[in-house]
Amino acid sequence: MRGYGLEFTEKSVIVRKGSREVAISKAHYIQTPTVMDIYDALFDALESESRNGRTILDFSEPTLHRYKKSGVGFLFPSLPEEDQMDAYTSAYVPCPGDVAWDVGAHAGASTYFLAQMVGPNGKVYAFEPDEMNWEFLNRNIELHKLDNVIPVKKALAGFSGSAGFKMDGTMLAGLTEFQMYEDPEHSKSVVTLTLADACAELGKAPNFVKMDIEGAEVSVIEASCDFLKSHPIHFAIESFHRIEGELTYLALERLFSECGYTVQSSDRFGQMFTWAGPSHQGALPEG
Repeated sequence: MRGYGLEFTEKSVIVRKGSREVAISKAHYIQTPTVMDIYDALFDALESESRNGRTILDFSEPTLHRYKKSGVGFLFPSLPEEDQMDAYTSAYVPCPGDVAWDVGAHAGASTYFLAQMVGPNGKVYAFEPDEMNWEFLNRNIELHKLDNVIPVKKALAGFSGSAGFKMDGTMLAGLTEFQMYEDPEHSKSVVTLTLADACAELGKAPNFVKMDIEGAEVSVIEASCDFLKSHPIHFAIESFHRIEGELTYLALERLFSECGYTVQSSDRFGQMFTWAGPSHQGALPEG
């Protein structure tokens, strides 16, 4: 129906279309629909290789992949993060000296670019509780000598305490409450913090928060409305997740408006993002 061919080998799933193919680990087969959704974006963003007249992206084993636009390479445990920094920073660009949070840091690609923006006098806190992603996040911090990055092995949530978290080393890792399917084999308990409690623990509210947390974004903001009214923060959130049949950008727009923030959502970058910020600092750009 979608024009793709699939091949299942002993260790991988190969997704083919035309003269191109993407390979992922068989253990990460759940990402196959995601591969189809972002197929062209993967080839646009990442350097590929040629074999026997075919153009190939091989994510079947952890290895280094390089982005075309920046030329920067990162070690990834599975399917890499998309190059979405233009989307994350379209409403607010972190400034030198800013404190930025990368919430749902995965292997740290967005962490790296945020670290370059805030510079040596700024800080980036990279939140990533998935154990495999955490390992690769730290390896990339070391690889790129990111002295201004502090990794945080905790999850932002609507409450502080602990919760189940699906750990599979993919971009789909997240709090089990918001997962589309049950996966008890890969679920473990992680420490959770509300946004306000995380600020208290880290000593300061951030200037900017990038968030990609697989549907938990609504509960995080819902629990933070009173805090946000007195702590102005700029947000860029992937908001195409679905909770109880509704895409999360709709709930985020309502919540940020209640907080007195300017808010805007758009799919102009290929999927839905929501940007929000304190209204007294001006409206978000149109488009």
